[in-house]
Amino acid sequence: MTPITLLLADDHKLVRQGLRAMLEARSDLKVIGEAADGAEALDLTARLCPDVLLLDVMMPNLNGIEAARQLRQRGLKTRVVFLSMHANAGYAVRALHSGALGYVIKDADFSEILQAIYNAAEGRRYISAEIADQVLELLLSNNGDKAGSLDILSPREREILQLIAEGNTNAAIAKKLTLSVRTVEAHRARIMAKLRINSQAELVRFAVQQGLVEA
Repeated sequence: MTPITLLLADDHKLVRQGLRAMLEARSDLKVIGEAADGAEALDLTARLCPDVLLLDVMMPNLNGIEAARQLRQRGLKTRVVFLSMHANAGYAVRALHSGALGYVIKDADFSEILQAIYNAAEGRRYISAEIADQVLELLLSNNGDKAGSLDILSPREREILQLIAEGNTNAAIAKKLTLSVRTVEAHRARIMAKLRINSQAELVRFAVQQGLVEA
């Protein structure tokens, strides 16, 4: 039987190492790469084409939900399962809308992670038992906002918003994204206009509320 190939994306090295050790103890799973942020996860997924990407929600440079969106937009076939410390139905709904097939809480039993991987490999969904009922209620209530105001922004604008909220200057963002400072300034102005936000503090608060960065 050909093993399911996996890519692990988490900004904590110890988490990746511990998870890798448990997964590779099984003959039907094979970890073929690790990423420390969303941008690296995108790059490695495109190059390695794993069957399943295990992805953290909160990561620097590009958060997991935005990375999953971009994977889907690029037409990559890798299935996504989120591993998150947040037992939050709102995050899980956003994860599903990003194209993911699974959302598992990090303190869940290892058996849940395995089940999510197997389900995803077969094209089926899996939500942690701890929040499954809440997620269903949110989806059925019509309050499961598909992405909130973030949908107003383009992928590039969402990426820049996260970098702003992480405390990067315009010059630092320009260097990270290989853009001119003037282009970054223009993006920042459009973001603030679209969101009707007037200050850096409001931008950061919005990013925290949307789960792009942690408070």
